Amino acid sequence: MLRSIILSLSLCAAPLLAQNTEPSPHTTADLQQREAKLIETAKTVPTGFAVATLDDYGNDYTLLVVRTHTGDAERHQFFADQIVINKGTITLVTGGTMQGEHSNNGSGRPGETLGSGIEGGKEVVLHAGDIVHIPAGIPHWVKVAPGTTTTYLVFKEK
Repeated sequence: MLRSIILSLSLCAAPLLAQNTEPSPHTTADLQQREAKLIETAKTVPTGFAVATLDDYGNDYTLLVVRTHTGDAERHQFFADQIVINKGTITLVTGGTMQGEHSNNGSGRPGETLGSGIEGGKEVVLHAGDIVHIPAGIPHWVKVAPGTTTTYLVFKEK
């Protein structure tokens, strides 16, 4: 019995011990440098989209995103998104019905679907400094005004 309890406790503690306990700072200068590179990339690709992973801890990860065009709508079964707008303005559409919804076959994206847009969702305009939380399972679509560039951080939370 004691042996079972010890084994159970060790299995529960293993994920806690495996997590990185060191801070992972991202200075303004570092973020600006990464952002500049992503902006150049976004301007040269047809999708107008560029992304860099800043941190990845398994159950949560952080992305730096640049958009020069409106992209696909998306839904994540397992991850919520916390979005912080750095530069520019977006129109965020949430809820409603995804149009042309299909599985995203990208690596590391189980439970994610994409679509060409959202019908009947709620729209909100977000500017630099604004923050929004999108729960897992909610369709969402980031729309960017033509001729503009926006950058934002996405904190993905399981």
